[in-house]
Amino acid sequence: MDLQIKQNLDQIAIGTKLTENAANIAQKIMTNIQNSEAYVSLQLPENAPGGLDDSIAFIRLLGDAISDKITDKKKTISEWAEKVGLLAVQSGQPLDESLEGTSYYRTGIWEYIKEEAFLQSIPAESLLHISATVNPLIDYAVQAYSKSYVKHHREMTEKFHLSLQELSVPVVPLFPGVAVLPVVGEIDTNRAKILLESTLQQCIENAITSLVIDLSGVSYIDTMVAQRIFQLVSTLKLLGVKTTLTGLSPEIAQTSVSLNLDFSKIVLKGNLQHALAEFGYGKIENEQNKKNRLV
Repeated sequence: MDLQIKQNLDQIAIGTKLTENAANIAQKIMTNIQNSEAYVSLQLPENAPGGLDDSIAFIRLLGDAISDKITDKKKTISEWAEKVGLLAVQSGQPLDESLEGTSYYRTGIWEYIKEEAFLQSIPAESLLHISATVNPLIDYAVQAYSKSYVKHHREMTEKFHLSLQELSVPVVPLFPGVAVLPVVGEIDTNRAKILLESTLQQCIENAITSLVIDLSGVSYIDTMVAQRIFQLVSTLKLLGVKTTLTGLSPEIAQTSVSLNLDFSKIVLKGNLQHALAEFGYGKIENEQNKKNRLV
């Protein structure tokens, strides 16, 4: 028999055995991981990402790939890694911990292959041929899983960051049609964009006709952010919302002047208290204090 044909047949035989005995191989690997003091953190439930169920699925996938039952091996492994990587991120499983068990999978799979090769009297030449297929596939699976994990972790982190930034843009209704937007902390270009979009949406949802934007909690803004704030004021005006700016620091005022931004069409007040007084907030409070003193 031609050597190449013999090696291919031996590889198909090993791949078939891996698929058929995937559950036993995976269970042995998981037991070895759980018995290792160095990897106590890798003791996972069966249905957890990287747990027994996924281990069985991967070994079956590897067996089918070795026995040429899968046409596009890399694509199939990528799809598996994409799913498991996403589940690992969603479950909060650290990447370094999940990758620590990689050597156990490689060792466990090769222990089985060598045992089966001995039982089937498969020669060393065929084992070398099999290793040229098995090892790259395992390496690719690890790489694909890592890429999937990093990708989904980045996406989840960005979504969480955006959610926090949206929460930091609270339009607070004071009384019918009047609200205040206290802006606190550092404003970068990304947060300024969210400030614009979120404020417009909240003003529409709450039927706001007058908005006080208090910038006393902001010490510095760059050119782009200053433009965004004035864009917000202009857009609110188109929506019928009268805007008052308060708490402008000297630095913010200087930045705005250097941009030749027109303050003449914007209502400015020294602080939030002065701005709210224009809407009768201070008067209401004073009248209530008078009543309390009379009582």
